[in-house]
Amino acid sequence: MLVGTNLQYANSYNNRIILETIRLHGPMSRVGIARQTQLTAQTVTNITKKLFKAGLIVEDSRQQTGPGAPSILLRINENAAYSIGIDFDKDHLTVILVNFNGKICQKRTQDVHFPSPQEAIDLMVKMVNDIIEKAGLDYDIIWGIGVGLPGPLAISEGSASKNIVNPEALPGWENVPMVRELESRLHLPVILENNASAAAIGEHWYGDGKMMKSFFYVYFGAGLGGGIVINGQLYSGYTGNAGELGYYPTPVFLENDKKYEHDHLGGYFNVPLLQEKLRGMGYEASSIADLADLHMNRNEVVIKWLDDATRNLIPLILAMEYMFDPEAIFFGGRLPETMLRSMLDSMQKIMPGQRIARKTERPKYKIASAGIDAAALGVASLPLYTSFAPQPKLLMKQSRHIMDTFSKSGMNG
Repeated sequence: MLVGTNLQYANSYNNRIILETIRLHGPMSRVGIARQTQLTAQTVTNITKKLFKAGLIVEDSRQQTGPGAPSILLRINENAAYSIGIDFDKDHLTVILVNFNGKICQKRTQDVHFPSPQEAIDLMVKMVNDIIEKAGLDYDIIWGIGVGLPGPLAISEGSASKNIVNPEALPGWENVPMVRELESRLHLPVILENNASAAAIGEHWYGDGKMMKSFFYVYFGAGLGGGIVINGQLYSGYTGNAGELGYYPTPVFLENDKKYEHDHLGGYFNVPLLQEKLRGMGYEASSIADLADLHMNRNEVVIKWLDDATRNLIPLILAMEYMFDPEAIFFGGRLPETMLRSMLDSMQKIMPGQRIARKTERPKYKIASAGIDAAALGVASLPLYTSFAPQPKLLMKQSRHIMDTFSKSGMNG
């Protein structure tokens, strides 16, 4: 249950609480909203009038629940706001346009191979302009652009230049002012995020995690990442890279002094290297669909790759169970669903023997709902999430002013 507050500086927070309640549970009446949020009927009436005037909600239908006039049900206006998501990694670039309800309205995907920063930014700009033109939308209804990049990231704050530092994953991309470049060329606000964290936000905002207070998201891209949601909020950690599983060091030796193949966990999940190896052996392996076909046909290379990866991932997943105690662990990203399900089946067989007998509860293991578009959908949700999601920091008074990100829609107070 999302609960509002009557604190002096909570107007923006309550706006968001009511909007989020309608988004999650609507269509619903004002009486239902008041009951769900524990706000007064007058507060709910005042705020829903503002939301209605701003075009963020609309009347859905009328519901007769007893004597007297029927209740008016309210729902989100899915065409009130749009957002763009850019998911970039060394092997692909995906750009999507989503509406307020998270429906993908336009999508473009292109395979790439370690493009330079300028090449990648030029392609991003072209693809964004293409989908906006195709959708026939005005720029003023697009709330922003989210960009997902492989972690770990170092993002500078307090300046127009936000830089990424990940020389191992993206050679030549040190200190690239990604946000400044895109904002100057596209004239829209840009938010930069680790793509695994963004996928977790997307699962919380639009997917099966929207009713969960805490979960962990295991993200498979060109390597391995993770995102943590605690009490309905993304937990980013001190440097913004919490949940970054890929750089967890593997033990030095296996049985009989045989060394591990990789010195860090993410090395076992490098999909581009797997595809390159398969192509060198004469298999068609240029796409995620090709990998799915090879897995379905029990290709020995793919099966061994998945078995090795799963075996090495299990100890860290168990550690997350004990340390974080999440309600669920989601598995998603750019692996075919058939491979993800096979991984989960193997885990379900192996893990019971590795848990202590006294552990009677365990998290649900679930395939993430967004599929291979998880990161793109996640970063697309960032401008809308930042503008509309209820976040506790909004309750803090700052220099006599409460942050109010509803100003774009005309909700000033």
